[in-house]
Amino acid sequence: MPSYDVIKARQRAIRDQFPEDFGLRIHRAISWLGRAEREQDDPDAAFLFYWIAFNAAYAAERDQLGEKDAFRAYLQQLSDIDHEGRIYNAVWQRFSGPIRLFLENRHVFGPWWHFQNGLEGYEN
Repeated sequence: MPSYDVIKARQRAIRDQFPEDFGLRIHRAISWLGRAEREQDDPDAAFLFYWIAFNAAYAAERDQLGEKDAFRAYLQQLSDIDHEGRIYNAVWQRFSGPIRLFLENRHVFGPWWHFQNGLEGYEN
């Protein structure tokens, strides 16, 4: 398999020929390949990074309405059975800081990636 440096050089040479969303996926995949190559002493971590690279390259955006509805229903069920407010208190009192930092991290927050991929409805 060609090294990260060889693959990255090839991508730079032809990236202007790619549609923007495809180019972004390839850029991400190559970045994760580079990260995997640096894990010479930890094959488990390397495997995970190669897996992420594979998914970055081949993942396609899809309509997430079904998943979103299922997630909302799940959260509603949790809320319905949380009569003592333990989940509510954990979210708003104990973990509000870490949750806020997580949501503000542009690399983790899904809508940021949707905007980067040019998906309709994520312009702002």
